[in-house]
Amino acid sequence: MFDSAGRKVAIATFDDDPSFRSSVAALRESGRLPVGVEVLNVYQDTRQAARGRAGTRSATGMRERATAAGRNLGRRVREQISSLSHDDLTETGEDKHGPYRRRFTAAGEYYAFDRLDESGGVAYTNFFENRFLIRRDDMEDGFAARRTWFTSAGSANRVEFLTPEGLCFAQRWTDPEDGHGLGVYVVQPGTRTMRRFSGLPAWHADWLQSVVDRSDTPPYVIAETASTITKMLKLRRDSAVRLGMMHNSHLASPFAIDSPLRPDYEEPFANLDEVDAYVLLSERQRRDMTERLGHAETFTVVPNALVIPPEPAEQRDPHLVSIISRLAPQKALHEAVHAFAGVVEKVPEARLEIYGRGKERSALESLVSELGIQGNVEFMGRTDDANGVMARSVCTLSTSDWEALPLSIGESLAVATPVVAYDCLYGPSTLIRDGETGVLVPRGGRKELADAVVELLRSPERAARMGAAGRADISQRLSFEAVLRDWDRAFAYAETRSGLPASAR
Repeated sequence: MFDSAGRKVAIATFDDDPSFRSSVAALRESGRLPVGVEVLNVYQDTRQAARGRAGTRSATGMRERATAAGRNLGRRVREQISSLSHDDLTETGEDKHGPYRRRFTAAGEYYAFDRLDESGGVAYTNFFENRFLIRRDDMEDGFAARRTWFTSAGSANRVEFLTPEGLCFAQRWTDPEDGHGLGVYVVQPGTRTMRRFSGLPAWHADWLQSVVDRSDTPPYVIAETASTITKMLKLRRDSAVRLGMMHNSHLASPFAIDSPLRPDYEEPFANLDEVDAYVLLSERQRRDMTERLGHAETFTVVPNALVIPPEPAEQRDPHLVSIISRLAPQKALHEAVHAFAGVVEKVPEARLEIYGRGKERSALESLVSELGIQGNVEFMGRTDDANGVMARSVCTLSTSDWEALPLSIGESLAVATPVVAYDCLYGPSTLIRDGETGVLVPRGGRKELADAVVELLRSPERAARMGAAGRADISQRLSFEAVLRDWDRAFAYAETRSGLPASAR
């Protein structure tokens, strides 16, 4: 949205996943990540700086020095952790995680396990001695990008991050007893020194500061998760306008209005006076957070933007109800299945199609069988045509335990399909005009949910009126233009509160 509006956008990430670059490439290829948006990563950035530090050193020389640095491993272990040898004995197969290869020495000793990717390349390798795990190499583009060392008890005590030439540009030490960090050591570009940080958050915050300092004027920095907000708050106060953002619930289980606050947000919530603005998705959540936390002047509301599709051309299936969702505990899809059993009692020809993947599928399939509605409920897997599915449906369902601002509800309304939903905190009531664009029922109200679905199945004219009203409403509220105006107001408000001079912007 910002990129299409001509704003300069960069995304700073802290993930150490070796597949980072391929993931970014896939997002660009799919069109979900615009070419003009720069994606930065602390590990990729530091790796590149470390490679630049090497100057004109040859790759061979760097490998030799990296090998020499590990001589304390002992000759036998070094030989065992070398690349696949012609003398190796191998066993290949496939388990629930995918294809693999086990490696044995010529003498028959098991020393390595390779997890293979779809193309037959190595995703990671576990190395063993006397069948005890001693090391794991996670691969990126054919080289070990992340290397984890283990104690004889099988606990990780050190993680190294490597260049293609084998240089360790950063390493994290951990306590093998409890996994807590003991420090991070990072190569300093242009020197022969390592710098120690107390932990990953300190290193990440230092790197983020260096990214911010590349800007000619103090940029807007928006952080979403608890950990990234904490890192953002370590930026020099005069270097950026700092905005927190919450796209989930601030409440812990059971996700009711009087539930405890989420413990992972303890530090951000304790430092709300350090944030120039805290952006929430709904007015209802803003009111509740203000009541619990104070700082009314800090919170502001900007909803998610939605791509409004053309008028749907699909023919409605008069018996179809659908759900597009992750099959995850938060979504509480067992509630929808139970309610749909009540629908089938009154409308035997009704069908529920559930699209999505997740670990709850097996349990949900068992529940469908237990309720005897196998002929009415079908699990469809992932779909690339969510809009088409919803446009063919009489209505869609949402029975989540909590939602911030679920795009699936907005997308259903955008294709003129009403939504019947549990009124969980906070998203459904923000998006659905009860009785006008959909139906809200109390959370846990299976009978009420079933009755509302039955009414729409029996009254296609009412469903059509609700759908048309929903499309008109959501198109006005969640269009890119409307949401961009909301963001501009939030930026202006945050900038005023930051105290940074307007001339510096």
